[in-house]
Amino acid sequence: MAADIEVVSWQVQNRGMANIPNSLLFCAIVASTAVSCSGDSAPEGGASEVSLISLDADVQAPSAVAAVVVPEPVVVDVDLDQWNRMPMAERKSVLAQSEYAAMSDFIGIFEGNSRKVRGAVVASSAAVNAGFNANASSWGSGGIDAIAAGFASSTSNSAADLAWAEAVAVMAIEEDDFAVAGAALGVVLNGMMSAGYDRARVLELKPMINLVSQKLSKFLPFEAYQVPAGSSYWQICRDFNSMEGKGYMLNAGWISEFNGKSNYNLREDEKLKIPSATLSMRAWRGERLLALYADGVPIRLYEASFGRSGEPTPLGAFTLAICEKKPVYYKQGASPVPYGNPDNPLGERWLGFKEDSQYGIHGTNSESTIGSYESGGCLRLHNADVIELFELVKSGIAVSIAG
Repeated sequence: MAADIEVVSWQVQNRGMANIPNSLLFCAIVASTAVSCSGDSAPEGGASEVSLISLDADVQAPSAVAAVVVPEPVVVDVDLDQWNRMPMAERKSVLAQSEYAAMSDFIGIFEGNSRKVRGAVVASSAAVNAGFNANASSWGSGGIDAIAAGFASSTSNSAADLAWAEAVAVMAIEEDDFAVAGAALGVVLNGMMSAGYDRARVLELKPMINLVSQKLSKFLPFEAYQVPAGSSYWQICRDFNSMEGKGYMLNAGWISEFNGKSNYNLREDEKLKIPSATLSMRAWRGERLLALYADGVPIRLYEASFGRSGEPTPLGAFTLAICEKKPVYYKQGASPVPYGNPDNPLGERWLGFKEDSQYGIHGTNSESTIGSYESGGCLRLHNADVIELFELVKSGIAVSIAG
Protein backbone atom coordinates (compact mmCIF):
# COMPACT_ATOMS: atom_id res chain seq x y z
CA MET A 1 0.00 0.00 0.00
CA ALA A 2 1.73 3.15 -1.20
CA ALA A 3 -0.07 6.19 0.16
CA ASP A 4 0.03 8.92 2.76
CA ILE A 5 -2.06 7.49 5.56
CA GLU A 6 -3.71 9.23 8.45
CA VAL A 7 -4.29 6.94 11.36
CA VAL A 8 -7.05 7.86 13.74
CA SER A 9 -7.63 5.76 16.81
CA TRP A 10 -9.96 5.99 19.70
CA GLN A 11 -11.40 3.76 22.35
CA VAL A 12 -15.08 2.99 22.21
CA GLN A 13 -16.61 3.62 25.61
CA ASN A 14 -20.41 3.29 26.37
CA ARG A 15 -21.61 4.69 23.07
CA GLY A 16 -24.50 2.27 22.64
CA MET A 17 -22.40 0.03 20.45
CA ALA A 18 -22.90 -3.15 22.40
CA ASN A 19 -21.51 -5.28 19.65
CA ILE A 20 -18.05 -3.70 20.17
CA PRO A 21 -16.45 -4.39 23.56
CA ASN A 22 -15.01 -1.52 25.49
CA SER A 23 -11.65 -3.24 25.44
CA LEU A 24 -11.35 -2.94 21.69
CA LEU A 25 -9.52 -0.18 19.95
CA PHE A 26 -11.41 1.02 16.90
CA CYS A 27 -8.88 2.03 14.30
CA ALA A 28 -10.01 3.84 11.21
CA ILE A 29 -7.53 4.05 8.46
CA VAL A 30 -8.49 6.69 5.99
CA ALA A 31 -6.52 6.93 2.80
CA SER A 32 -5.97 10.49 1.65
CA THR A 33 -5.30 9.25 -1.83
CA ALA A 34 -6.38 6.26 -3.78
CA VAL A 35 -5.34 3.07 -2.04
CA SER A 36 -4.36 0.09 -4.07
CA CYS A 37 -5.88 -3.16 -2.79
CA SER A 38 -4.96 -6.31 -4.61
CA GLY A 39 -4.55 -4.28 -7.74
CA ASP A 40 -8.07 -2.68 -7.52
CA SER A 41 -8.68 0.91 -6.47
CA ALA A 42 -11.30 1.58 -3.86
CA PRO A 43 -14.16 3.69 -5.21
CA GLU A 44 -14.14 7.33 -4.31
CA GLY A 45 -16.01 7.79 -1.07
CA GLY A 46 -16.10 4.04 -0.64
CA ALA A 47 -15.85 2.21 2.63
CA SER A 48 -12.56 2.21 4.42
CA GLU A 49 -11.09 -0.85 6.03
CA VAL A 50 -11.39 -1.04 9.80
CA SER A 51 -9.17 -3.11 12.08
CA LEU A 52 -10.07 -4.01 15.65
CA ILE A 53 -7.16 -4.68 18.02
CA SER A 54 -7.79 -6.06 21.49
CA LEU A 55 -6.07 -4.11 24.24
CA ASP A 56 -6.32 -7.18 26.45
CA ALA A 57 -4.25 -9.28 24.08
CA ASP A 58 -0.52 -9.69 24.47
CA VAL A 59 1.20 -7.40 22.04
CA GLN A 60 4.63 -8.58 20.99
CA ALA A 61 7.28 -5.91 21.52
CA PRO A 62 9.97 -5.54 18.89
CA SER A 63 12.86 -7.88 19.46
CA ALA A 64 15.58 -6.18 21.53
CA VAL A 65 19.05 -5.88 20.08
CA ALA A 66 21.16 -8.65 21.58
CA ALA A 67 23.67 -7.31 24.14
CA VAL A 68 27.35 -7.79 23.34
CA VAL A 69 28.79 -9.96 26.08
CA VAL A 70 32.52 -9.48 26.71
CA PRO A 71 33.85 -12.77 28.03
CA GLU A 72 35.84 -12.73 31.22
CA PRO A 73 39.50 -13.66 30.72
CA VAL A 74 40.08 -17.34 31.15
CA VAL A 75 42.25 -17.65 34.25
CA VAL A 76 44.55 -20.62 33.95
CA ASP A 77 45.87 -22.02 37.19
CA VAL A 78 49.50 -21.14 36.43
CA ASP A 79 51.88 -22.15 39.19
CA LEU A 80 54.01 -19.09 38.57
CA ASP A 81 56.29 -19.75 41.53
CA GLN A 82 57.13 -23.23 40.31
CA TRP A 83 57.63 -22.03 36.74
CA ASN A 84 59.91 -19.15 37.73
CA ARG A 85 62.12 -21.46 39.80
CA MET A 86 62.90 -23.58 36.75
CA PRO A 87 66.12 -23.01 34.78
CA MET A 88 65.52 -21.17 31.51
CA ALA A 89 65.72 -24.28 29.34
CA GLU A 90 63.05 -25.99 31.43
CA ARG A 91 60.86 -22.88 31.54
CA LYS A 92 60.80 -22.93 27.75
CA SER A 93 60.19 -26.66 27.45
CA VAL A 94 57.07 -26.69 29.64
CA LEU A 95 55.27 -24.02 27.61
CA ALA A 96 53.72 -26.79 25.53
CA GLN A 97 51.80 -27.87 28.63
CA SER A 98 48.40 -26.23 28.98
CA GLU A 99 49.01 -25.04 32.54
CA TYR A 100 52.02 -22.98 31.40
CA ALA A 101 50.85 -21.91 27.94
CA ALA A 102 49.91 -18.45 29.26
CA MET A 103 53.64 -17.73 29.72
CA SER A 104 54.50 -18.30 26.04
CA ASP A 105 54.47 -14.61 25.10
CA PHE A 106 56.29 -13.55 28.28
CA ILE A 107 59.27 -15.81 27.53
CA GLY A 108 59.78 -13.79 24.34
CA ILE A 109 61.16 -10.95 26.48
CA PHE A 110 64.13 -13.16 27.40
CA GLU A 111 64.69 -13.97 23.73
CA GLY A 112 65.14 -10.33 22.72
CA ASN A 113 61.59 -9.89 21.41
CA SER A 114 60.17 -7.50 24.03
CA ARG A 115 58.85 -5.00 21.47
CA LYS A 116 57.24 -7.74 19.43
CA VAL A 117 55.46 -9.47 22.31
CA ARG A 118 54.54 -6.44 24.42
CA GLY A 119 50.93 -6.21 23.30
CA ALA A 120 50.37 -9.94 23.57
CA VAL A 121 51.89 -10.10 27.06
CA VAL A 122 49.69 -7.27 28.32
CA ALA A 123 46.59 -8.81 26.73
CA SER A 124 47.17 -12.30 28.12
CA SER A 125 48.52 -11.37 31.56
CA ALA A 126 45.14 -11.54 33.30
CA ALA A 127 45.14 -15.28 32.62
CA VAL A 128 48.13 -15.72 34.96
CA ASN A 129 47.37 -13.94 38.24
CA ALA A 130 46.61 -10.49 39.63
CA GLY A 131 50.20 -9.61 40.53
CA PHE A 132 51.50 -10.62 37.13
CA ASN A 133 48.70 -8.66 35.46
CA ALA A 134 49.46 -5.54 37.52
CA ASN A 135 53.10 -5.55 36.41
CA ALA A 136 52.14 -6.22 32.79
CA SER A 137 49.67 -3.32 32.87
CA SER A 138 52.39 -1.03 34.25
CA TRP A 139 54.67 -2.08 31.42
CA GLY A 140 51.95 -1.50 28.86
CA SER A 141 51.15 2.00 30.08
CA GLY A 142 54.52 3.28 31.30
CA GLY A 143 57.28 0.97 30.09
CA ILE A 144 59.99 -0.56 32.27
CA ASP A 145 60.34 2.62 34.34
CA ALA A 146 56.78 2.17 35.61
CA ILE A 147 57.51 -1.38 36.80
CA ALA A 148 60.84 -0.33 38.31
CA ALA A 149 59.09 2.42 40.28
CA GLY A 150 56.83 -0.20 41.80
CA PHE A 151 59.82 -2.31 42.85
CA ALA A 152 61.43 0.69 44.54
CA SER A 153 58.47 1.04 46.91
CA SER A 154 57.91 -2.67 47.56
CA THR A 155 59.69 -5.48 49.40
CA SER A 156 57.59 -8.22 47.84
CA ASN A 157 59.24 -11.51 46.95
CA SER A 158 56.22 -12.80 45.05
CA ALA A 159 56.83 -14.94 41.99
CA ALA A 160 55.15 -12.28 39.84
CA ASP A 161 57.48 -9.53 41.07
CA LEU A 162 60.60 -11.68 40.72
CA ALA A 163 59.66 -12.79 37.20
CA TRP A 164 59.07 -9.20 36.16
CA ALA A 165 62.19 -7.89 37.91
CA GLU A 166 64.28 -10.29 35.87
CA ALA A 167 62.41 -9.31 32.70
CA VAL A 168 63.00 -5.62 33.46
CA ALA A 169 66.73 -6.28 33.86
CA VAL A 170 66.81 -7.96 30.44
CA MET A 171 64.92 -5.13 28.73
CA ALA A 172 66.87 -2.38 30.50
CA ILE A 173 70.18 -3.85 29.33
CA GLU A 174 68.82 -3.95 25.77
CA GLU A 175 67.99 -0.25 26.11
CA ASP A 176 71.37 0.61 27.75
CA ASP A 177 69.51 1.72 30.87
CA PHE A 178 71.99 0.26 33.33
CA ALA A 179 70.63 2.13 36.34
CA VAL A 180 67.28 0.37 35.99
CA ALA A 181 69.00 -2.92 35.13
CA GLY A 182 71.18 -2.74 38.24
CA ALA A 183 68.28 -1.93 40.54
CA ALA A 184 66.18 -4.73 39.03
CA LEU A 185 69.01 -7.24 39.48
CA GLY A 186 69.25 -6.23 43.13
CA VAL A 187 65.53 -6.92 43.56
CA VAL A 188 65.60 -10.28 41.82
CA LEU A 189 68.84 -11.55 43.42
CA ASN A 190 67.80 -10.63 46.96
CA GLY A 191 64.28 -11.88 46.36
CA MET A 192 65.42 -15.21 44.96
CA MET A 193 67.76 -15.77 47.88
CA SER A 194 65.05 -14.89 50.41
CA ALA A 195 62.61 -17.23 48.68
CA GLY A 196 65.11 -20.11 48.62
CA TYR A 197 65.65 -20.44 44.87
CA ASP A 198 68.02 -23.15 43.72
CA ARG A 199 71.63 -21.98 43.28
CA ALA A 200 71.75 -23.06 39.61
CA ARG A 201 68.73 -20.87 38.90
CA VAL A 202 70.27 -17.91 40.74
CA LEU A 203 73.55 -18.31 38.85
CA GLU A 204 71.64 -17.63 35.62
CA LEU A 205 71.75 -13.98 36.72
CA LYS A 206 75.56 -13.90 36.62
CA PRO A 207 76.01 -12.85 32.95
CA MET A 208 73.72 -9.85 33.45
CA ILE A 209 75.44 -8.91 36.72
CA ASN A 210 78.84 -9.01 35.02
CA LEU A 211 77.56 -6.88 32.14
CA VAL A 212 76.10 -4.22 34.43
CA SER A 213 79.38 -4.14 36.40
CA GLN A 214 81.11 -2.81 33.28
CA LYS A 215 78.80 0.22 33.16
CA LEU A 216 78.79 1.35 36.79
CA SER A 217 80.23 4.81 36.12
CA LYS A 218 77.16 5.59 34.02
CA PHE A 219 74.84 5.61 37.03
CA LEU A 220 76.65 5.22 40.36
CA PRO A 221 77.93 8.33 42.20
CA PHE A 222 81.52 9.46 41.81
CA GLU A 223 83.86 12.39 42.32
CA ALA A 224 85.75 13.82 39.35
CA TYR A 225 89.51 13.74 39.77
CA GLN A 226 92.46 14.87 37.67
CA VAL A 227 95.63 12.86 38.17
CA PRO A 228 98.58 15.03 39.30
CA ALA A 229 102.12 14.40 38.14
CA GLY A 230 103.77 11.39 39.75
CA SER A 231 100.60 10.06 41.35
CA SER A 232 99.70 6.39 41.71
CA TYR A 233 96.65 4.31 42.60
CA TRP A 234 98.11 3.73 46.04
CA GLN A 235 98.36 7.48 46.65
CA ILE A 236 94.85 8.13 45.33
CA CYS A 237 93.38 5.45 47.59
CA ARG A 238 95.34 6.75 50.57
CA ASP A 239 94.20 10.33 50.01
CA PHE A 240 90.52 9.52 49.53
CA ASN A 241 90.30 6.85 52.22
CA SER A 242 91.76 9.28 54.75
CA MET A 243 89.14 11.97 54.07
CA GLU A 244 87.27 12.28 57.33
CA GLY A 245 83.53 11.85 56.99
CA LYS A 246 83.70 10.87 53.31
CA GLY A 247 83.31 7.15 53.92
CA TYR A 248 85.59 6.04 51.09
CA MET A 249 86.96 2.48 51.18
CA LEU A 250 88.83 2.37 47.90
CA ASN A 251 91.12 -0.18 46.38
CA ALA A 252 93.05 0.14 43.13
CA GLY A 253 91.01 -2.50 41.33
CA TRP A 254 87.74 -0.79 42.23
CA ILE A 255 88.90 2.56 40.80
CA SER A 256 90.31 0.86 37.71
CA GLU A 257 87.14 -1.12 37.02
CA PHE A 258 84.90 1.87 37.63
CA ASN A 259 86.83 3.77 34.95
CA GLY A 260 86.83 0.88 32.50
CA LYS A 261 90.61 0.49 32.64
CA SER A 262 92.28 -2.86 32.07
CA ASN A 263 95.51 -1.92 33.87
CA TYR A 264 96.86 0.26 36.65
CA ASN A 265 98.71 2.74 34.46
CA LEU A 266 98.05 6.44 35.06
CA ARG A 267 98.89 9.51 33.00
CA GLU A 268 99.47 13.02 34.25
CA ASP A 269 96.25 15.08 33.97
CA GLU A 270 94.22 11.95 33.23
CA LYS A 271 90.62 12.41 34.35
CA LEU A 272 89.27 9.72 36.63
CA LYS A 273 85.94 9.06 38.27
CA ILE A 274 86.48 8.15 41.91
CA PRO A 275 83.51 5.96 42.97
CA SER A 276 81.75 6.99 46.15
CA ALA A 277 79.34 4.04 46.16
CA THR A 278 79.51 1.81 49.23
CA LEU A 279 80.76 -1.72 48.68
CA SER A 280 79.39 -4.61 50.73
CA MET A 281 79.16 -8.39 50.54
CA ARG A 282 76.40 -10.89 51.22
CA ALA A 283 76.80 -14.66 51.44
CA TRP A 284 74.21 -17.44 51.62
CA ARG A 285 75.29 -20.65 53.30
CA GLY A 286 72.36 -22.71 52.03
CA GLU A 287 72.98 -21.86 48.36
CA ARG A 288 76.81 -21.59 48.67
CA LEU A 289 76.98 -18.20 46.98
CA LEU A 290 78.71 -14.87 47.66
CA ALA A 291 77.75 -11.52 46.10
CA LEU A 292 79.52 -8.16 46.02
CA TYR A 293 77.30 -5.05 45.92
CA ALA A 294 77.87 -1.37 45.16
CA ASP A 295 75.11 0.79 46.67
CA GLY A 296 72.83 -2.24 46.62
CA VAL A 297 73.54 -3.14 42.99
CA PRO A 298 75.07 -6.63 42.64
CA ILE A 299 78.33 -6.38 40.69
CA ARG A 300 79.76 -9.87 41.27
CA LEU A 301 78.26 -13.28 42.02
CA TYR A 302 80.60 -16.08 43.08
CA GLU A 303 80.22 -19.76 43.82
CA ALA A 304 81.66 -20.58 47.24
CA SER A 305 82.32 -23.48 49.58
CA PHE A 306 81.16 -23.33 53.19
CA GLY A 307 81.90 -25.21 56.40
CA ARG A 308 81.56 -28.96 56.48
CA SER A 309 79.31 -30.85 58.89
CA GLY A 310 80.48 -30.21 62.43
CA GLU A 311 82.35 -27.04 61.40
CA PRO A 312 79.61 -24.82 59.96
CA THR A 313 80.31 -21.35 58.65
CA PRO A 314 79.11 -18.85 61.27
CA LEU A 315 76.15 -16.65 60.40
CA GLY A 316 75.85 -12.94 61.10
CA ALA A 317 77.52 -9.61 60.37
CA PHE A 318 81.28 -9.34 59.89
CA THR A 319 83.87 -6.82 58.75
CA LEU A 320 86.90 -7.39 56.55
CA ALA A 321 90.15 -6.89 58.45
CA ILE A 322 93.50 -8.35 57.33
CA CYS A 323 93.73 -8.87 53.55
CA GLU A 324 96.81 -10.80 52.40
CA LYS A 325 98.37 -12.06 49.21
CA LYS A 326 100.08 -15.47 49.21
CA PRO A 327 98.85 -16.32 52.71
CA VAL A 328 100.51 -18.72 55.12
CA TYR A 329 98.18 -21.23 56.76
CA TYR A 330 98.30 -21.35 60.54
CA LYS A 331 96.54 -24.23 62.24
CA GLN A 332 96.38 -24.48 66.00
CA GLY A 333 98.82 -27.06 67.32
CA ALA A 334 100.58 -27.50 63.96
CA SER A 335 103.47 -25.94 62.09
CA PRO A 336 102.67 -23.10 59.65
CA VAL A 337 102.03 -24.24 56.07
CA PRO A 338 103.67 -21.83 53.61
CA TYR A 339 102.02 -20.38 50.52
CA GLY A 340 102.30 -22.70 47.54
CA ASN A 341 102.36 -25.86 49.62
CA PRO A 342 99.69 -28.31 48.39
CA ASP A 343 98.52 -28.70 51.98
CA ASN A 344 97.79 -24.97 52.32
CA PRO A 345 94.00 -24.64 51.83
CA LEU A 346 94.03 -20.82 51.64
CA GLY A 347 95.04 -20.61 48.01
CA GLU A 348 96.00 -17.24 46.53
CA ARG A 349 94.39 -14.73 48.91
CA TRP A 350 93.11 -14.30 52.47
CA LEU A 351 90.44 -11.79 53.57
CA GLY A 352 89.97 -12.25 57.31
CA PHE A 353 87.08 -11.19 59.52
CA LYS A 354 87.66 -8.66 62.26
CA GLU A 355 85.11 -10.22 64.62
CA ASP A 356 86.70 -13.69 64.56
CA SER A 357 90.12 -13.92 62.95
CA GLN A 358 89.95 -17.69 62.40
CA TYR A 359 87.25 -17.13 59.76
CA GLY A 360 87.38 -15.30 56.46
CA ILE A 361 87.19 -15.56 52.67
CA HIS A 362 90.04 -17.24 50.82
CA GLY A 363 91.11 -19.26 47.79
CA THR A 364 91.54 -23.00 47.62
CA ASN A 365 93.92 -25.87 47.02
CA SER A 366 91.06 -27.92 45.54
CA GLU A 367 89.24 -26.09 42.74
CA SER A 368 86.85 -28.97 42.04
CA THR A 369 85.30 -28.75 45.51
CA ILE A 370 84.10 -25.14 45.21
CA GLY A 371 80.36 -24.97 45.71
CA SER A 372 80.23 -27.68 48.36
CA TYR A 373 80.48 -27.97 52.14
CA GLU A 374 84.11 -28.89 52.70
CA SER A 375 85.88 -26.03 54.49
CA GLY A 376 86.68 -25.65 58.16
CA GLY A 377 84.12 -22.82 58.40
CA CYS A 378 85.55 -20.22 56.01
CA LEU A 379 84.22 -19.22 52.61
CA ARG A 380 86.37 -20.69 49.85
CA LEU A 381 86.35 -19.27 46.32
CA HIS A 382 88.00 -20.28 43.08
CA ASN A 383 91.48 -18.75 43.10
CA ALA A 384 90.72 -16.57 40.07
CA ASP A 385 87.64 -15.23 41.85
CA VAL A 386 89.37 -14.47 45.15
CA ILE A 387 92.19 -12.66 43.29
CA GLU A 388 89.59 -10.50 41.53
CA LEU A 389 87.68 -9.84 44.75
CA PHE A 390 90.90 -8.96 46.59
CA GLU A 391 91.57 -6.15 44.09
CA LEU A 392 88.08 -4.69 44.48
CA VAL A 393 87.64 -4.62 48.26
CA LYS A 394 89.62 -3.55 51.31
CA SER A 395 89.51 -3.77 55.07
CA GLY A 396 86.43 -2.19 56.63
CA ILE A 397 83.89 -3.54 54.15
CA ALA A 398 80.81 -5.18 55.68
CA VAL A 399 80.03 -8.86 55.08
CA SER A 400 76.76 -10.53 56.05
CA ILE A 401 76.27 -14.31 56.03
CA ALA A 402 72.78 -15.80 55.99
CA GLY A 403 71.66 -19.40 56.38
